[in-house]
Amino acid sequence: MTIKLITASLLLIPALSYCQTEATTKDGKKVILNKDMTWTYADCSALTETKTYAGGKVMTSSKENFRVSADGKNGIDISILKGTGTIIFNFASINQDVKCVNKDAAGTIEFTDGSKVDIKHMSDLNCKGNFSCFFGLAVGTETEAKAVQDKKIKRISLEYTKKENNTFVKYTEDFNVAAAQADRILKTIQCLSN
Repeated sequence: MTIKLITASLLLIPALSYCQTEATTKDGKKVILNKDMTWTYADCSALTETKTYAGGKVMTSSKENFRVSADGKNGIDISILKGTGTIIFNFASINQDVKCVNKDAAGTIEFTDGSKVDIKHMSDLNCKGNFSCFFGLAVGTETEAKAVQDKKIKRISLEYTKKENNTFVKYTEDFNVAAAQADRILKTIQCLSN
């Protein structure tokens, strides 16, 4: 009896160790439990990467950019970065047209449930079509951060400026996010939020 108990115990140790590192949430998602009491989604390594740059700066970001384009020529590439207490989105124009983004340019993210959050460009004026916004407690957008961490994005609307007849004119472009992309973007944001 003692030998059977010892054998059974030895067989359970690896199984228990495995159970302590991987778990399933109530909604069926696989997560990895870390020794430091944090957790990440099990598929995060497929979606995010961490790089160390010269000088020792470490940055975690989406492993790939998400291209949102109906025709492959016009649209945006979305990259997502993890900042200190923030998630940073960069929406970069993929066509060669000059698109200026003013400091504090407006935008909107619409979700599949019909709700929306207003965003603004949080960098200086640029005419490369790069619109950047930050979400999180550190920048006073914790409500918006919660929305992008919990909901799938349907559409992104961004404000640009162009020169027409010697006058600067503001205009908005809409970018529709495909359902499969919306799912990957949401999972990536959730990975970067932990």
